[in-house]
Amino acid sequence: MFWHSPFALVLFCCVLIFFGYRIVDLVQKERETAYEKELALDRISDLQKREVSLTKDIARLGTQEGKEEIIREKYQVAKPNEKMVTIVDESKNDNHVETEVVSHGFWNWVKRIFNK
Repeated sequence: MFWHSPFALVLFCCVLIFFGYRIVDLVQKERETAYEKELALDRISDLQKREVSLTKDIARLGTQEGKEEIIREKYQVAKPNEKMVTIVDESKNDNHVETEVVSHGFWNWVKRIFNK
């Protein structure tokens, strides 16, 4: 008859609520873990792709053509009897400097103050 007493029912409800909260907490942790696992798998996939790319680059650098390509890019050199063409972007090397005519005098000084 202890199980039918109000004390036993209240105790049973408290235990049920406690375990209910624990289950909700476990479900939230499981979702967070699944999300973190997905992120880790994406990172692993990206790293594997990068490894393949770097392996190809290393293999290319092992050849004579790959070494030559890197030397030509880095040091901008040419083989004997080869001609090198340098293309200059004129918009970047525009040395056209505008000069401002500065006139002296009291009224010009006042005009410069109010024009700024």
